[in-house]
Amino acid sequence: RDLVRSRGLGDVYKRQLLGLLLVSTVAALAQNDRTFIRQGNRQYRARKWTAAEVQYRKAIARNANNPQAVYNLGCALMMQQKDSLAMQQFAKSADLQTTNKIRRAKSFHNMGVIMQNHQEFAKAIECYKMALRNNPQDNETRYNLALCKHQLKNQKNRQNQNKNKSGNNKDKNKQNKNKDQNKD
Repeated sequence: RDLVRSRGLGDVYKRQLLGLLLVSTVAALAQNDRTFIRQGNRQYRARKWTAAEVQYRKAIARNANNPQAVYNLGCALMMQQKDSLAMQQFAKSADLQTTNKIRRAKSFHNMGVIMQNHQEFAKAIECYKMALRNNPQDNETRYNLALCKHQLKNQKNRQNQNKNKSGNNKDKNKQNKNKDQNKD
């Protein structure tokens, strides 16, 4: 009898151990989006932008509507100078971010930075305005908005000067042709 009982307890322990291993294996495989975001954040802080991008994409694969994962992916893409892809992610993040206006403002701010870097000052100004509507206390965005307005003004002045110069050159060419015709 004692032999039968010890065998029964051994089977129970084996089953419990097997169940515990099975549960831990499933838990390890079923990482949620927040785990991938944390791993991506570690990679991002280590300046491993591509590795961070991979982790954020995994998080989005688990939960496509996680605005933090989408925003972080945009940041990783921006650091890799993949600006058009980053713009898409920031726009999506801003759309998903309906409750947290600060995070929404950060998306618009980063969109403005990208537009400003591409010297698309009018678009950058609109992005900065949207950022300030969501977070009026953001002094960095306010500064970038003022700088962008100044850059747009300078860009327009340069374009006008170039038009005037090309117009003056056409007038000079006409005068030179008239002089040449008068010589004959």
